[in-house]
Amino acid sequence: MFEYVWATREHISEVSGKALLPRHDYRWPWQFAHILSKGQYPSFKLNPDNIMLMLPEEHEKQERYDLFNERKEALKLIYYESRKPF
Repeated sequence: MFEYVWATREHISEVSGKALLPRHDYRWPWQFAHILSKGQYPSFKLNPDNIMLMLPEEHEKQERYDLFNERKEALKLIYYESRKPF
């Protein structure tokens, strides 16, 4: 899934607009931030819409970014709407 996201998006942080680290950097995987936690929302673990690209230092404090929190609330709505019984 990381390969797909990397191939289909610009290589800039979605929260700061800064250039992301190149693939050969050992911190490259830490630039893929899950918006909804993998443990609490396992069906969204491999959903590309549940990934934001950001620098590793931004990933560590992702909850501080308004854009991250806005997407989190939007994804929660989608998640819970899909779980409603008929």
